[in-house]
Amino acid sequence: MNRILSLLICVFLVTSCGNKREGEQKTGLLSNFISITDNEDAGVKEILEFYGGQCKYAIGVSASTKDGKKKYFELEMSKSGILEDNANRIEMPASNIAYLFYRNLKEEKENYDEIHSIIVFEDGTKKTFEYSTETLELVDERMSLVNHTVDLLTKKDYESLKLLLNTELFEFDKNEFLTNIKKFEPQLGKIKEFRPFGFRIREAKNGINLLHVSGALIRKIQNNEFSVDMDLNSGKQELYLLQYKL
Repeated sequence: MNRILSLLICVFLVTSCGNKREGEQKTGLLSNFISITDNEDAGVKEILEFYGGQCKYAIGVSASTKDGKKKYFELEMSKSGILEDNANRIEMPASNIAYLFYRNLKEEKENYDEIHSIIVFEDGTKKTFEYSTETLELVDERMSLVNHTVDLLTKKDYESLKLLLNTELFEFDKNEFLTNIKKFEPQLGKIKEFRPFGFRIREAKNGINLLHVSGALIRKIQNNEFSVDMDLNSGKQELYLLQYKL
């Protein structure tokens, strides 16, 4: 975006992953400039619980000749070992930071056009990612299919899972795929929950906006990486790809 103006509230709230996050209290100097709702606060807390480190947040308005004014909520993460370890694929955790914050919002969703994730690394380099709330809402809606898939895996309902698989974009043998899943399930143990790592969107053939959601299945014995690919703009209950990584 070619910005000609950037107005940023220059009061940041610094929080860390200690036992008590005093910076999150809505008292003192901060309350004179910026306040956040309980839902926004919950989003910040979830991000810190996930990634550790420190988080500065701010609310700003940007303007460009092309897009007009846009209000955004900015989350700047630093001093996180997890983010440092994922520096070579930082797009995924950056998207997850925006999503974790957004999914905690309710009526506040109407207040913002974008959620910004900023990652500051130990060497001082900084990377900024911007996500429209329109896109985040679509991702949140499609997460219901991700959760449904996890539920079928938990119940070992492989026949229903097979009906979700669409081999239009990626050719594979459904029966062989499900046989391999059944083979490894006993050594992994019961699924407790799905933990998202992030998402990315790319255009596939036939004009499909392919949403890739990556995460981990938290299990009783051994956790495993898990990802699915689906049509971002479709309400259909179908997956173009489902992947396990042990």
